[in-house]
Amino acid sequence: MGSAASGPNGGGGDEAAPGGGTGGGHKESRAEPIGSSSSTSSGKRSLVYGYGGRRVDFAAFLHRETNTTKDNNKNTTSPSQPAKEETCKLPKITSVDVTTNLWRNREEHHTYEYDSQELILRRGQPFLFSFTLERPYDGEKDEIALEFSTGKKPSLTKGTRIVFTIAQEMEEGKWSATIDKTEGNQVVLKAQTSNNCPVGRYSMSVIIKSKESKEKQTLNCDKSIYMLFNPWLEKDTVYMEKEDEREEFVLEDSGYLWYGSYKQIGKRRWNFGQFEDSAFEAAIYLLQDHNEALSDADRGNPILVSRSMSAAINVQDDGGVLVGRWDGEYGDGTRPTAWNGSVAILEQYMKDKDPVHYGQCWVFSGVLTTILRSLGIPARSVTNYASAHDTDSSMTIDKHFDERGESIEWMDSDSVWNFHVWNDCWMARPDLPPGYGGWQAVDATPQETSEGIFQAGPASLNAIRQGHVYLPYDTRFIFAEINGDMVYWEASDGDYNLDKLRCESSSVGRGLYTKSVRQNTGEDIKTQYKHAEGSKEERLAVECAVQHGTKPDIYRPDGPIFDDVMFEIDTEDRVYVGSDFDVKIKLTNQSSEERNVTLSVIVQVCFYTGVLAQKVKIEKKEVTLKENSTVESIVHVTVEEYVDKLVDQSAMKIFFMGKVKETKQVMASQDDFRLRTPDVDLTVSETKLTVGQEFTAKMALKNPLPRTLTNCSFSVEGAGVQRARTIYLNDVPPNGEVKEEVTLKARKPGKRTLVVDFDSDQLSQVHSDIHFEVSKG
Repeated sequence: MGSAASGPNGGGGDEAAPGGGTGGGHKESRAEPIGSSSSTSSGKRSLVYGYGGRRVDFAAFLHRETNTTKDNNKNTTSPSQPAKEETCKLPKITSVDVTTNLWRNREEHHTYEYDSQELILRRGQPFLFSFTLERPYDGEKDEIALEFSTGKKPSLTKGTRIVFTIAQEMEEGKWSATIDKTEGNQVVLKAQTSNNCPVGRYSMSVIIKSKESKEKQTLNCDKSIYMLFNPWLEKDTVYMEKEDEREEFVLEDSGYLWYGSYKQIGKRRWNFGQFEDSAFEAAIYLLQDHNEALSDADRGNPILVSRSMSAAINVQDDGGVLVGRWDGEYGDGTRPTAWNGSVAILEQYMKDKDPVHYGQCWVFSGVLTTILRSLGIPARSVTNYASAHDTDSSMTIDKHFDERGESIEWMDSDSVWNFHVWNDCWMARPDLPPGYGGWQAVDATPQETSEGIFQAGPASLNAIRQGHVYLPYDTRFIFAEINGDMVYWEASDGDYNLDKLRCESSSVGRGLYTKSVRQNTGEDIKTQYKHAEGSKEERLAVECAVQHGTKPDIYRPDGPIFDDVMFEIDTEDRVYVGSDFDVKIKLTNQSSEERNVTLSVIVQVCFYTGVLAQKVKIEKKEVTLKENSTVESIVHVTVEEYVDKLVDQSAMKIFFMGKVKETKQVMASQDDFRLRTPDVDLTVSETKLTVGQEFTAKMALKNPLPRTLTNCSFSVEGAGVQRARTIYLNDVPPNGEVKEEVTLKARKPGKRTLVVDFDSDQLSQVHSDIHFEVSKG
C-alpha cells in the first residue's frame, strides 16, 4: 500500500488522467485507507479512504445517506408531489368535474340536441366546470393553470396544445379562464377558447402550482371535450347574423332535397340527423382521424374543413363514406333512391369504416349537410336544374350532330344533368379580397379532380356570379354548371370539320332550389348565383369567365345569320309514369315567304346525369310553313314504348334538329323531361304525442305500371322518432296495391317528421312524409 500523499490532491503527485492512469499507461483506481480510524467531537467514528487520489470520509457519507433514506420513507408521494410537511402549501387535486354544469353549458352553447352525453361546446364562448382540492383554495399560495390538447401530436407552436394560467378576468377572443366561485374545497372555473381554435376532440388537465416553490401537481380530466364552430359568435368566421337562419342552417335536423327537371320539379324529405350519436361520431372521425391531408392546426379554418369534408364523403382517394354509382346496377348495395336520410348511412359506415354502397348526388349532398351542421358550419343542400358538366374548362357545353341531324355521342364529353345537388356553406373568406364572404359552394359528388383529389369548393357565390373564375376554389367548374352556354356543332367531312350551328345562353342553370328558411317550401336562389338571364351584367360575367377558360375565342363574331324560323319544344308538366305523353314542336315562320323545314325528333331515356340509355322513339317529318304562320308538330309516345326502358328517376332527353330548305338555317336544341311518380299514402294514428308514447304509421301504394313490381320495400325513418328501418314486401302485380303498418315510439320532444320511401326494381323515387308534435309529457 502507498503512504499518505503529500501533493495538493492527496494522491502523491499529478492528478489521474481521464483514462485512469498518469503518463504512459492505464492504472486501476482503488479505494485504500490512508489513515487510522478516530472519533469525532460528536462521538461518531471517522474512517478516511483514498480513492483515485481523493480523500473520502465514508462514515460521514453513510450517515448522510441513512438520514436521507429515513426522510424519504416519511414521504410516499411521487417525485412531482411535495413532501408531507409542505402538503398544506400545495393541496392535492382530487377530481375534475365537467358534468355538473353539462346541460347548462350545452343549453348556452346551442348543443343540447346532441344525443352524446359529452361536453360539446362552441368555440370562443364561456363555459363552466369545477375541480376539487383536498383543502380550500388559497389564492395567496395557490396558482391554477389549464392545459388543453388536441390531435395526434399536440404542439404549443401550432396551437394544438394550449397552457394558460387563470386570471382575474377573461381575455376576449383568447384562451383564458377565471374563478367563478369557490365552495369549500371545490373551485368552479369559467373558461373559454379562442375564436379561431381548431375544432374537434380535446383533452383537458388542471394544474395547481405553489407560488412559494416550484412544486406543481396535474390531474387529467377523464372525459373528452368537443369544440365546434360558433355561428352565434360575431368573431367566428362562420358567424351568421340572423337567428332564424342559424336555426335553419345549423339546428334543423330535417329538410327537403329537390330533384326532377326544371319543368317537373320534385322534392323529397331528408333526415339530416346531425345530432344523432352516429352522425356526430362520424363528423369527429372524418374531421380528426380519417383525413391526414387536413392538419390538426387547420381544423380551425372552415375553408379548409369544408373542402376536406367534400372529399371525405366520397370513396375516391381516401376511402370515404359513400361509393357513387350511376349505371342502375345496385344488387350488392342499396339503391340511392331508397335512402331517406344521412343517419343510416353514417351508422353503417362507422361500424367498420367500410364505404357504403351506393350514393348519387343528392345522397352525397345530404350527408355533407349533416357533417357540416354537426361541426357547426351553416350549410344547405342546393339543387341546380339543367346542371352542366364541363370537362375541358371551356365554360361551354358542346353538343355535336352529323349532317343527318343525329347526335354524335362519342364526341360529346360534356353533358347536362337534369339536376345536380351540391351544398352551400356560410363563412367569411379572409383569403380573398373583400366582398367574397357569405355562401360558398362545395360539392362532394366525385365529378372532376381538384388538386389531384375528388373535391370541389368552397367557391364564393359572389365570385361565381361575377364570372371571377380565377378565384379559389373550383369556381370555374361551378360557374359552368350554372351559367355555361350550350354550343351546337355540325360535324361534316368525316367529322373533320365543325360548323357552329347555334349558341344557347339560357339552357343551363334553369333554377337553383333550396329549402326556404323555417318553411317547408322551396326557394329559387338563382339570383344569388348569377345575374338575370340575358342581362348585360350576366353576359359580361360569361365573357369574363370564358376569357379564363380553354376556348377564349368561342364568341368571335359569326357571319350573317338568317334566322326567320323560330321554334319551341313543349312537353306536359304533370305526366305520371304509366301514362302516354306528347312532345310538341312549335314552329313559327316570321318571314313573308313560305318555308320548308325538315324535322328530326329523338326521345331517349337517360340517367339524371344526362348519360343516355335506350332510345324510345325517332321521328322525322317534313313541315311546310306559310308566310307569318305557326305550326305545331306532335310526337306521341305510348307507355308500352318506354315502360321497359326506364331507368332511375324516369328521366328522358328530347333532342330536336331542324333545317330550313330555303335559307339553310339550322335549328338544334334539347330538353329534359321526367315522368312523375306517385306518392306513398302515409297516415299516423296520433299527431300530438309525448316522449315515449307509441303510435301507428300506415303506408299504402298502388302500382301505376302495367308490369309487376319486384324487390319491393318500404323504408321508414325520422329524427328523434325512428332509426332507419326497412320493411321488405311481396311483389306487387300490375295495378295492385301494397299496404303496411308499423308501430313507432317518439324519442325526442319538438316538431318531428316521419319519412317513408318505397323502392322496387321497376319503380323508385316514391316517398312521402308527415309532421307531428312531440311534447315532454
